[in-house]
Amino acid sequence: MRWLLLTAGVLFSVMSMAQTNVAVVDMERALFLSNAAQASIAQFEKDNTADIEKLKTLEQSLRDLREKIEKETDIMSEDEVRRLRSRFEEQSAEFQFFARKLQQMEQQWKRDFFQTQLPNIERLLKAIIEEGGYDVVLQSGAVIYSSPSIDLTRTLLERLNAK
Repeated sequence: MRWLLLTAGVLFSVMSMAQTNVAVVDMERALFLSNAAQASIAQFEKDNTADIEKLKTLEQSLRDLREKIEKETDIMSEDEVRRLRSRFEEQSAEFQFFARKLQQMEQQWKRDFFQTQLPNIERLLKAIIEEGGYDVVLQSGAVIYSSPSIDLTRTLLERLNAK
């Protein structure tokens, strides 16, 4: 009797799942690929040009120092090599400082941008869900596999860009 009830329960579950209209979406990917995000990224880069240029300059300087150390250590005195390596370590620490600073600023920008755009994304996604008659919409990162035909990310991106 138990097996019969269990089998009926599983069969009922499978039948109800077959009628469920399921989709997936990656809201963050859609947002950060949107035209609004690209414009905001350009503004972020413009606002932080000094830090970005400083980072690029330090990166090039570190490359040059590394090359010099690798090529000329055999012909340099120990004192010169020590000074060069010390300069390399100082610039490396400065590079790491500016890289962390820029990375933190970028993360803050992403959080702020996402939070300001979230109501609009939710509104657009709700309209897509209602139009498609979806019963369940999952975040694509939580899904192991999904057919591209049930991914709403592109549709969401198109609506974001149409606005």
